[in-house]
Amino acid sequence: MTFGEIIGAIQRRENKVKIKSGLGFHCHHDVLVEYVCDYDERVEFIKKHKSIEEQGLRLRLFRLIPHNRLPRKGLRAFYKAEKACDEAEKASDEARKAFSEANEAWKAYYEAMKAYNEAVKTCNEAWKAYIKYNKDGLGKLHKELCSDCPWNGETIFTRKNAEGKWS
Repeated sequence: MTFGEIIGAIQRRENKVKIKSGLGFHCHHDVLVEYVCDYDERVEFIKKHKSIEEQGLRLRLFRLIPHNRLPRKGLRAFYKAEKACDEAEKASDEARKAFSEANEAWKAYYEAMKAYNEAVKTCNEAWKAYIKYNKDGLGKLHKELCSDCPWNGETIFTRKNAEGKWS
């Protein structure tokens, strides 16, 4: 699509639909011309958050500039940059959403790990209690099932055979 076709399409669109975004005058009190993302949203913001004394002047001066009235010099580069900006914003929004989902997953993981660590602690305490309570019974069972075992209460590596190998 040529630049002329783009401008023509914009002009036709302006005739059919109220334009909500584009370059505008006095979106903010201290900037002459800037890009306006959503005209109606900005008007609502002015009505809701700006003082009554300022609202009349702000609303009277704030307006979108018709595309067919914009000076052409540099406009093509601006539209190209605007398109790249829109694409980058979409990517940023997707990344923000992914980050938010990942953050929620990390919170869930953290809570799960806290529960797991508590469960491990409880399990270890139960195991120690079991061993302590059953020390004599387990000792007798060990002697019965592991005859000729070198276990000395700390290790099985307590003796070597004639060839110098652990036995």
